[in-house]
Amino acid sequence: MHKSAVKVAMERRYKDYSGSGLLTESMMGEALKRLRNMIPVGPRDQINIDETIYLTTKNGGEIEIVFDRCMKDRLKVVLAIDNGGWSMDPYIPVVQNLFYYARSQFKDLKVFYFHNTIYDNLWEDPARYKKPCKVADFARLDPDTRLIIVGDASMAPYELMASDGSLYIGVRSGQPSIQQLRFLAQAFPRSAWLNPIPERGWDYAQTIAAIGEVFPMFELSLDGLEMMVAHLMQK
Repeated sequence: MHKSAVKVAMERRYKDYSGSGLLTESMMGEALKRLRNMIPVGPRDQINIDETIYLTTKNGGEIEIVFDRCMKDRLKVVLAIDNGGWSMDPYIPVVQNLFYYARSQFKDLKVFYFHNTIYDNLWEDPARYKKPCKVADFARLDPDTRLIIVGDASMAPYELMASDGSLYIGVRSGQPSIQQLRFLAQAFPRSAWLNPIPERGWDYAQTIAAIGEVFPMFELSLDGLEMMVAHLMQK
């Protein structure tokens, strides 16, 4: 009761701090650098050292040079970020780190913005005012594209479930946001939702559970990023 136990039997309470805490750029780099789709392109003008040594040894020392095509990352990533509202304010630093590293890491990266959840449009401009992109048009993209959505998934249930549930008067989608999320999940089989709220707090919001049934949801921590990368790289 007074937090002053002298001896405790049969109990080993601990927290592994290695996979949690504030994510730095280097930590994100270690996790995200494995999110690659390396394929051979161009002419065979790169020496394969291992194969060259193997065949040269097999030929009794007679040199046989093996050439390969160079490997390039052809991964395509769509990153959609919840931008706006008070609930995301505590997580701005970690999301900024994620945005900065993703922009420097991925050669083919498209970044979009939304508030709370997705309706008819995603936006290319952070203010969500000048450059709308219709969600229906995303079906034209390569289905092998990885879709990563970043947001706390916390809102009033009607924003997710009701027709015209957006907080903004000018947004009249005519269908619930949950349907748009399902559409995106079908358009991009390799997709994930990154939630900056620690996983232990996900039970407090009904909408987190609902969105977690549409997209595999991962905590925006080192462990969460590594699990997300493993999920997105599955064949």
